Amino acid sequence: MTVYAVEPWSDVVEEMRGLWQAHFHEVASDRERAPLDPDLEAYARLEAAGALHVLTMREGRVLAGYLVALVWPHLHHRSVSHAFFDLYYVRPAHRRWTAGIRLFREAERTLAARGVRRMMTGTKLHRAPNGRPLDVGPIFRRLGWVEMERQYGKWIGAW
Repeated sequence: MTVYAVEPWSDVVEEMRGLWQAHFHEVASDRERAPLDPDLEAYARLEAAGALHVLTMREGRVLAGYLVALVWPHLHHRSVSHAFFDLYYVRPAHRRWTAGIRLFREAERTLAARGVRRMMTGTKLHRAPNGRPLDVGPIFRRLGWVEMERQYGKWIGAW
Protein backbone atom coordinates (compact mmCIF):
# COMPACT_ATOMS: atom_id res chain seq x y z
CA MET A 1 0.00 0.00 0.00
CA THR A 2 1.29 3.46 -0.91
CA VAL A 3 1.25 6.05 1.85
CA TYR A 4 1.84 9.77 1.32
CA ALA A 5 2.90 11.94 4.24
CA VAL A 6 4.34 15.36 4.97
CA GLU A 7 7.56 14.74 6.87
CA PRO A 8 10.25 17.05 8.25
CA TRP A 9 13.24 17.52 5.95
CA SER A 10 15.62 16.68 8.79
CA ASP A 11 13.86 13.34 9.33
CA VAL A 12 14.00 12.19 5.69
CA VAL A 13 17.00 13.90 4.10
CA GLU A 14 19.28 10.89 4.60
CA GLU A 15 16.77 8.56 2.94
CA MET A 16 16.28 11.03 0.11
CA ARG A 17 20.03 11.37 -0.36
CA GLY A 18 20.09 7.66 -1.11
CA LEU A 19 17.99 8.38 -4.22
CA TRP A 20 19.68 11.57 -5.38
CA GLN A 21 22.36 9.97 -7.56
CA ALA A 22 19.77 7.99 -9.52
CA HIS A 23 17.50 11.06 -9.72
CA PHE A 24 20.41 13.26 -10.87
CA HIS A 25 21.65 10.71 -13.39
CA GLU A 26 18.19 10.42 -14.89
CA VAL A 27 17.23 14.08 -15.22
CA ALA A 28 20.29 16.34 -15.11
CA SER A 29 21.77 17.88 -18.19
CA ASP A 30 25.37 19.13 -18.31
CA ARG A 31 26.33 16.85 -15.41
CA GLU A 32 30.03 17.49 -16.01
CA ARG A 33 29.70 21.26 -15.70
CA ALA A 34 27.04 21.28 -12.97
CA PRO A 35 27.74 18.34 -10.66
CA LEU A 36 25.33 17.28 -7.94
CA ASP A 37 26.32 19.35 -4.90
CA PRO A 38 23.25 20.21 -2.80
CA ASP A 39 23.57 22.95 -0.21
CA LEU A 40 22.31 20.97 2.78
CA GLU A 41 22.94 23.89 5.14
CA ALA A 42 20.63 26.10 3.06
CA TYR A 43 17.94 23.42 3.12
CA ALA A 44 18.32 23.22 6.91
CA ARG A 45 17.89 27.00 7.15
CA LEU A 46 14.79 26.84 4.94
CA GLU A 47 13.38 24.10 7.16
CA ALA A 48 14.09 26.18 10.29
CA ALA A 49 12.29 29.13 8.66
CA GLY A 50 9.26 26.95 7.93
CA ALA A 51 9.74 27.34 4.17
CA LEU A 52 10.15 23.66 3.21
CA HIS A 53 7.32 21.29 2.40
CA VAL A 54 8.46 17.68 2.06
CA LEU A 55 5.97 15.09 0.87
CA THR A 56 7.05 11.46 0.90
CA MET A 57 5.62 8.49 -0.94
CA ARG A 58 6.26 5.19 0.81
CA GLU A 59 5.58 1.57 -0.04
CA GLY A 60 5.78 0.01 3.38
CA ARG A 61 8.94 1.46 4.89
CA VAL A 62 10.60 2.03 1.50
CA LEU A 63 10.88 5.62 0.31
CA ALA A 64 9.39 5.27 -3.18
CA GLY A 65 9.30 8.97 -4.03
CA TYR A 66 9.37 12.51 -2.76
CA LEU A 67 8.40 16.04 -3.55
CA VAL A 68 10.12 19.06 -2.01
CA ALA A 69 8.62 22.52 -2.37
CA LEU A 70 9.77 25.92 -1.18
CA VAL A 71 6.84 27.79 0.35
CA TRP A 72 6.74 31.56 0.65
CA PRO A 73 5.11 34.61 -0.90
CA HIS A 74 6.12 35.46 -4.45
CA LEU A 75 8.29 38.57 -4.60
CA HIS A 76 5.76 40.17 -6.95
CA HIS A 77 2.68 38.95 -5.08
CA ARG A 78 3.50 39.03 -1.37
CA SER A 79 -0.09 38.46 -0.25
CA VAL A 80 -0.22 35.12 -2.09
CA SER A 81 1.54 32.09 -0.65
CA HIS A 82 3.33 30.16 -3.40
CA ALA A 83 4.89 26.70 -3.52
CA PHE A 84 7.85 26.42 -5.85
CA PHE A 85 8.59 22.76 -6.54
CA ASP A 86 12.29 22.13 -6.08
CA LEU A 87 12.49 18.35 -6.39
CA TYR A 88 10.09 15.61 -7.34
CA TYR A 89 10.99 12.02 -8.03
CA VAL A 90 9.45 8.56 -8.04
CA ARG A 91 11.71 5.52 -8.19
CA PRO A 92 11.36 3.83 -11.59
CA ALA A 93 10.17 0.58 -10.00
CA HIS A 94 7.27 2.49 -8.41
CA ARG A 95 6.16 4.43 -11.51
CA ARG A 96 3.10 2.42 -12.24
CA TRP A 97 -0.34 3.58 -13.17
CA THR A 98 -0.96 6.91 -11.50
CA ALA A 99 1.84 7.06 -8.93
CA GLY A 100 3.15 10.43 -10.09
CA ILE A 101 -0.31 11.88 -10.50
CA ARG A 102 -1.20 10.82 -6.96
CA LEU A 103 2.03 12.40 -5.65
CA PHE A 104 1.15 15.73 -7.27
CA ARG A 105 -2.48 15.55 -6.12
CA GLU A 106 -1.39 14.88 -2.57
CA ALA A 107 1.07 17.77 -2.79
CA GLU A 108 -1.79 20.01 -3.90
CA ARG A 109 -3.97 18.85 -1.02
CA THR A 110 -1.30 19.23 1.66
CA LEU A 111 -0.06 22.56 0.32
CA ALA A 112 -3.60 23.95 0.17
CA ALA A 113 -4.09 22.87 3.79
CA ARG A 114 -0.99 24.89 4.61
CA GLY A 115 -2.44 28.01 2.95
CA VAL A 116 -0.64 27.86 -0.38
CA ARG A 117 -2.69 29.37 -3.18
CA ARG A 118 -0.43 28.87 -6.20
CA MET A 119 2.00 26.12 -7.13
CA MET A 120 4.77 26.58 -9.66
CA THR A 121 7.17 24.10 -11.18
CA GLY A 122 9.09 23.17 -14.26
CA THR A 123 9.67 20.07 -16.29
CA LYS A 124 12.72 18.87 -18.18
CA LEU A 125 12.58 19.11 -21.96
CA HIS A 126 15.62 17.00 -22.81
CA ARG A 127 15.66 13.21 -22.80
CA ALA A 128 17.02 10.88 -20.15
CA PRO A 129 20.27 9.03 -20.93
CA ASN A 130 18.13 6.00 -21.86
CA GLY A 131 16.29 8.13 -24.42
CA ARG A 132 13.04 8.37 -22.46
CA PRO A 133 11.35 11.79 -22.60
CA LEU A 134 11.50 13.66 -19.29
CA ASP A 135 8.75 16.16 -20.03
CA VAL A 136 5.93 15.56 -17.54
CA GLY A 137 3.94 18.50 -18.89
CA PRO A 138 1.12 16.19 -20.01
CA ILE A 139 0.69 15.07 -16.38
CA PHE A 140 0.56 18.66 -15.18
CA ARG A 141 -1.98 19.60 -17.85
CA ARG A 142 -4.10 16.60 -16.86
CA LEU A 143 -4.07 17.95 -13.31
CA GLY A 144 -5.21 21.40 -14.42
CA TRP A 145 -1.87 23.19 -14.53
CA VAL A 146 -1.24 25.72 -17.29
CA GLU A 147 2.04 26.62 -18.92
CA MET A 148 3.03 30.07 -17.63
CA GLU A 149 6.64 30.69 -18.63
CA ARG A 150 9.58 29.14 -20.42
CA GLN A 151 13.02 29.10 -18.89
CA TYR A 152 16.24 29.43 -20.84
CA GLY A 153 19.81 28.87 -19.78
CA LYS A 154 23.24 29.68 -21.14
CA TRP A 155 26.70 28.84 -19.88
CA ILE A 156 28.99 31.87 -19.73
CA GLY A 157 32.56 32.41 -18.63
CA ALA A 158 35.45 30.01 -18.82
CA TRP A 159 34.92 26.37 -18.16
